[in-house]
Amino acid sequence: MDMERTRSGVPGFDEIIGGGFPKGTCCLITGTAGSGKTTFAVQFLFNGIAQYGENGLYVSLEERPKDLRNEMLNFGWDLKKMENNKKLAIIDAGSSRDRIRSDEQYSLRGLGPRINISALSAHIYEVCKKVDAKRIVIDSIPSLQLKLRDESEVRRATSLLTNLLLEMERTSLIITEIADPHEFSRYGFEEYVTRGVVVMRLIPQYGELKRTVQVMKMRGTNHSTRTYPLQITGKGIVVNSQKS
Repeated sequence: MDMERTRSGVPGFDEIIGGGFPKGTCCLITGTAGSGKTTFAVQFLFNGIAQYGENGLYVSLEERPKDLRNEMLNFGWDLKKMENNKKLAIIDAGSSRDRIRSDEQYSLRGLGPRINISALSAHIYEVCKKVDAKRIVIDSIPSLQLKLRDESEVRRATSLLTNLLLEMERTSLIITEIADPHEFSRYGFEEYVTRGVVVMRLIPQYGELKRTVQVMKMRGTNHSTRTYPLQITGKGIVVNSQKS
């Protein structure tokens, strides 16, 4: 019996992981600043809706949703239109930290500068059910540290969120950021609580910066561990899966 898969919506990427993410998996998207992590994740959601008819949920722990919408228009991705059509929901989980009143339909209101992971988890569950989301993105783990007391709380929160996503059986991406391109995670544990790890890097090469992607782990499917070049084009990310 063939495994059920969720297509990434990123040209060239599914060839690396045997045809798509295992359905219901929770995968860590990790990488240095500017490597394309958020673009990859939004492309996963946008094309999930546009190409595969699977609704999506984006949880923003830092960036304002209106800034995200504006940035993604550069790729022709009209997120607001998908929200209006009840195909996509964006949770603003960052404004409460800065004591800014959010005008978003979905936000964590009245929680103060510290985030309540139980309240966030409940909100994710409710909104996911409301829009019938099959794909979920959480962006990003380092932003949790700004809302929690210490790294032990970040570890606990990440584990709780990962378990929630796996229990919901939605195909999910959790983003984290690394400073050292040789590392796989920010805090040294994210790669162990997720079922897949995709590393995106921005590295100097021949006098310019090149972007690459590498799948370090993907439980439930065969996958390449080679490093592949990727480009960010006017239509999003393209992985050259024929070259290493």
